[in-house]
Amino acid sequence: MERRSFLKHATSLPVWLSLVRSARTNPFRNPYGIPAGGYAPGRIPNEYSMFLPGEREALRNSPRVSTLSSTAAAVVVGNEQKTLKAGESIGGWELITIIPSLNGTPTAVFEKHVTHQGAIVYVCERGEIASIPKRIGDLSKIRPRPTNASQDVAFRRPACYTPGPDRLGGYILNSVEDPCYENVAALGPEYVGWTLVANEEAGPERSLWLEPDGKSRELGSAPESLWAPDLTGRLFDPHRFLPSEYMYDYVPGYSKRTLLGGYLPAADIGVWNPQFGVGYEVMAILPHGADARPLARVRVMLPRDCKNGLAAEGDFTETSQVEGERYRDHFWNGSPNAFFSELLGIWSHWHHFFDDKMKVEIPDEWLLDAARAGIVLSRCSYRGLQPSYQIGEGAYTKVPERFHGDVPMFPVAHYEFVWAHQLWNLADEVEPYFQYYLDHYILPDGNFSYNRIKQVEAPLNTGVFLENSARAYDYAQDIDALERRLPILRRMIQYVLERRQYTQRTFAPTDPRHGLIWGSPEADLGDPADDNPQSHPYYYQNSTWIWRGLHDHARCLLLAGEAHHRADLKSEGRAVAAIADEMRADIDHSLAMTLEARNPAMKAAGITPFGPFDTKRQPRQLSSYENHRFMMDWWTSDWGDPDLDMGHFRHREIAGEQILGMNTDGDYPRTSNFMEHGTLAGRIRQEDYRPYLLTLYGVLCYAMDSGNRYAPEDALLPGSYPGEGRSTAWSAVVNSELQPTVGLRWLLCYEEHDRNVVHLQKAAPKHWFAPGEKIRVKNCPTRFGPVSWTTEALSGHDIGPRWRVEIWFSGPFDADLIVYIHSPMKELLRSTSMGELGVDRIVLRANSLVGKKHFVLEVT
Repeated sequence: MERRSFLKHATSLPVWLSLVRSARTNPFRNPYGIPAGGYAPGRIPNEYSMFLPGEREALRNSPRVSTLSSTAAAVVVGNEQKTLKAGESIGGWELITIIPSLNGTPTAVFEKHVTHQGAIVYVCERGEIASIPKRIGDLSKIRPRPTNASQDVAFRRPACYTPGPDRLGGYILNSVEDPCYENVAALGPEYVGWTLVANEEAGPERSLWLEPDGKSRELGSAPESLWAPDLTGRLFDPHRFLPSEYMYDYVPGYSKRTLLGGYLPAADIGVWNPQFGVGYEVMAILPHGADARPLARVRVMLPRDCKNGLAAEGDFTETSQVEGERYRDHFWNGSPNAFFSELLGIWSHWHHFFDDKMKVEIPDEWLLDAARAGIVLSRCSYRGLQPSYQIGEGAYTKVPERFHGDVPMFPVAHYEFVWAHQLWNLADEVEPYFQYYLDHYILPDGNFSYNRIKQVEAPLNTGVFLENSARAYDYAQDIDALERRLPILRRMIQYVLERRQYTQRTFAPTDPRHGLIWGSPEADLGDPADDNPQSHPYYYQNSTWIWRGLHDHARCLLLAGEAHHRADLKSEGRAVAAIADEMRADIDHSLAMTLEARNPAMKAAGITPFGPFDTKRQPRQLSSYENHRFMMDWWTSDWGDPDLDMGHFRHREIAGEQILGMNTDGDYPRTSNFMEHGTLAGRIRQEDYRPYLLTLYGVLCYAMDSGNRYAPEDALLPGSYPGEGRSTAWSAVVNSELQPTVGLRWLLCYEEHDRNVVHLQKAAPKHWFAPGEKIRVKNCPTRFGPVSWTTEALSGHDIGPRWRVEIWFSGPFDADLIVYIHSPMKELLRSTSMGELGVDRIVLRANSLVGKKHFVLEVT
């Protein structure tokens, strides 16, 4: 199956110029057609993480129980005491059930909702066992995402897409605010996706996708389901449990689709019918095990004039009343005790999975949920250790046992899967997946098994796998794992070096192709029947990524050899380093010749060529693949030349192929967001952090569902949904799911490739530094060792804003550390208790950190 079947076309310069000319005639004063600055953009609240005053504290003030029996609990909340049975409440906390024995201990399960949030807590006589946050609160507050943008900047999908300036991005970047959910999401309608219910063992065949009203896309298991779906229906349909045939019907937009706990592979969907003023909530989980059956809970708000006797299928608990509203719980495939026991197991597993490795607390809980969800949903889409490109089941789903090596396991998906885990201090946890892929999907000649089907992927993936291997050793220091990888990595290196040797033999040093890597630049453009040195231009990103991988692999081998007194590894490292240095010289020479040979238009525009003969184009010409893949691979390889990085960004802007910092298609208002980590990789290296935030929040608000994180390979902009367009385009995929995961890590901690420099909080927005806010990261891995820190914004009083930054190292830290503080009022930093003061940063030189494991910066 081809991953993508469409080819994109160049854009039109006259159209772009006409937009610029029209912008000059309107009341605004810049080419984006937006005010020149000093204004506040439109904003909406983030109802996925919003608390009204006192509500967060109300959920933290959970019940305590003094005695528990099988039918009742003596409960205390604040100064109130009461003995409760299931369905009764105290202080807004409803006793859902009493589990007679949870790990040998009687346990009460309570639930409480506030305006937009909720919590489920497990309490025994010794105290609270767990508190699981919910992003569903008062059902009556569920509504379509509001917008708050003027007609001039409202984000609408045009009938015909016209490339032009990024007016929306300019509107946010020229305002007084940093990009965030509240101002980016305010521009237009949201992506409405499906919600995944899965585990790590069952694979896509036993996972569920729930639609916005909570129904499963999957049909029932009875044979009749295939020929009589109207009779047997969906595998799960909450409407079977509703006490009316029409009062709860789904009204488009009145659905809040979230994940339990914020990031669990479990659905928590709220639906509200605004006509009849009733709603329901669906929770669905898939317990541990390859053969697990899904469990669900349907919490139904009863109409005020509804009699208890209204019909509904399935088991249910007693009707409850909380703050004037009456509810009834129904459970599918299990009892209340079974559901909540399994839910606690799921929460405990994933909560410890993250917090035991890298604990993160930031002012934007919604962004943190998205980062964790990317890893969770990706892991639950693998089949054991077997890789996947698809999240859950869908157009790309293949069963590896059936298709063996011919299944198209897109290398890009697996390398980002490994990369994202490593960045979140999960190198040990992802190592088995990494090795499994090398053992099963690298062919004897060193190529990827993806090439057995009717596509050929870019050889640059070898470079990324080599860098992932180096990062694995940097972070985990596991020499045994490195040695297991080495035989396969050597085959991969030999495969790409043979392609380089061809260009060395065939082309003279005066030819810009000399020493480059030949091959396809992208799977959709490669054909095994036409895979030869003449099939494609010699795209620079193939060569730069191979150089990057060899360069970092050599460094890793030298480090391992030195640490473990291995002369063989040191010798191999020196040999690989020499090859990398030669490659660097060849690529530099080729780039110099190509840059000089560019036509006057390209030189004047300062755009960067894609290959050695890319010298005769007009700057407005930019194909979709160049935009969404080739330049992305260039940025992630980090060649180290800022002007060449900017040349690609300038090209995108001149061609008008960008919306809210995201790449666009050229023919359609669509972003192919599976490679958007490339834009982020290029932007994080720039001095201005705000374009980085613009792209990150653009992806989060328009290229994935803001609540359940459903992230398609291609998103029509704005207001798309799965089912719109081709099935492969709207299939949720691993890469797209992981964009916020890598994005948040780089925002918090970014390591430079070729200098010993680590940046903390480089892209943290200004409002994260407002009084009372806190950033806390524990055990963030870097190649210089883990770093932990807390940045707390203190009340300024008479001396202005103050910040306290506390930093810990676990051992020697041989790198410069740059700590950024972006003052909410844009004041320049005035003083620091340690380090070199910049306008928005403190630079701590490596020599000043010698012998330090813990210190505090006081900054004003």
